[in-house]
Amino acid sequence: MNTRLEAPAKYRSDVNVWVDEAIWGHRFYNDQTPWLVFLEFLSIFQSRHAEGKALNEVRRDGAHESFTYHIPRLIPLRELVFNNPHIRYIEETEQSDPERWRAWLKTFAADDDFGYLQNRFGSFARLARVVEFFQTTAIEPHRQRRWSSKFLYPYGPNCLYADLPANINGSPDRRFFARSGELLYLMLNRSGKGEEIAEKISKKLLRQDETWNRIVLALLPDGYRVDSNTVSSTIGYLPFAERSEYRELADTWIRLLKLDLSGEALLDPLMRLSALHMLLYMLRRASEEVGNASDPKFVLEIASPRRTTLFELSKENFGANRMLSTRAVRAYVDAARKDERWRAALQARAPADAIREYLTQRYEWQPDDGLPSGDPETIFETFRGYAEKRHQQHVAKVHMEWARQVGLAVSHRGAGTWYSPDDALLKALVICTVNERREEYHRFLAKLYDRFQLVIGASEAERAFGTLPTDQNAFMQNTQRLEQRLKALGLLRRLSDDCAYVENPFRSDS
Repeated sequence: MNTRLEAPAKYRSDVNVWVDEAIWGHRFYNDQTPWLVFLEFLSIFQSRHAEGKALNEVRRDGAHESFTYHIPRLIPLRELVFNNPHIRYIEETEQSDPERWRAWLKTFAADDDFGYLQNRFGSFARLARVVEFFQTTAIEPHRQRRWSSKFLYPYGPNCLYADLPANINGSPDRRFFARSGELLYLMLNRSGKGEEIAEKISKKLLRQDETWNRIVLALLPDGYRVDSNTVSSTIGYLPFAERSEYRELADTWIRLLKLDLSGEALLDPLMRLSALHMLLYMLRRASEEVGNASDPKFVLEIASPRRTTLFELSKENFGANRMLSTRAVRAYVDAARKDERWRAALQARAPADAIREYLTQRYEWQPDDGLPSGDPETIFETFRGYAEKRHQQHVAKVHMEWARQVGLAVSHRGAGTWYSPDDALLKALVICTVNERREEYHRFLAKLYDRFQLVIGASEAERAFGTLPTDQNAFMQNTQRLEQRLKALGLLRRLSDDCAYVENPFRSDS
């Protein structure tokens, strides 16, 4: 389980210090939201599926996967949908269709000639409604991003394309497709269930015959190849060959893909629960580095009209989880002092030079302003501060950002941040966890803890902390509030005073 794979030299030399990437992989990045992780994964999958190798990558003994994938730029489509500000104004101000087409084609400055759209759509209003639909259903439309970093909802393979910088023909800057999607791909590839998942993804999520996927082709110029003008990348680095988190993630994907739901309806729960699994992976890896044998946990406070004991416990739990990655970085760095090479460097004729060389070799430490001078202790403290500062800039922010975005945590000014699930996450948890038509309520709570480390009731708190909670009444009220939430969502039915069942309306179709 803990077999560490050698990192490709090009990735080690690509960073100023190899610490975050050595612990979790290359790489997690806070600006890449869970939706963008999911889109990057689908884009990689589609590229490898076209070559017949999706989630079936060969990894030789002791070696990391090594392959290149290709994601299209699809610039004409993206200009039409996201860099087309005048289309609504022209539709409202021009009187006739010919005038609208003429004014729009004159105003819409793009490298491609979009005159073909007049023959295909006839009515200018028809084109405007299609563009408006793609704009309003886009991924995270509320975020202020450049048009080249805005994304269609993934109705099918024709809707997938690369993140691009302002210079759309240049190399990607790795801000929004920052390789976290590559880590998700590698986790599923190593789960032992990649082929089964790949078959279900191609048949359910990325179907060519989906209506909106086919409409995308009508927006593209004659003869335009979706797979032309691609961005090519080699797969990133995931440190461990086998882990239980990979198998648990794969089980969640299989459960969801088997449900009697359309591919379009599955995208949101897949995005949320994939990110939740990745957060668990990050916490477990951090715990391993600090030598903590206990499993991570999420104490959920179900929204209450007044502040509860659970609020304080959940807030404290969130703070501890958030700080765990920083503790892991410090532990990983401090491990340098336990190595024989550290002791040998201290005995060298020029110990400061030897320490600098040792840290450079072990951690690829190459700060922009040059290596520091001073005695060995000063050099090491400078190195540790550098690694921790770099961690705080991005990786340390992932837990808070992702937890809020998938509906696991909430933040209020003056109150802080704590774990409290929203309705979309609760629905995803129900349809993934309830295998049959229904599940007894307390058994459902136990399964949430088993699979996702979610602590809601007193029984789960006792399992998580090794002792009964002092305020069991608070946990009982917590489970009652969740029961009421699930009932309001149409996901729970109480048959008697002693018998409540959580219901999955989309039970497995096989």
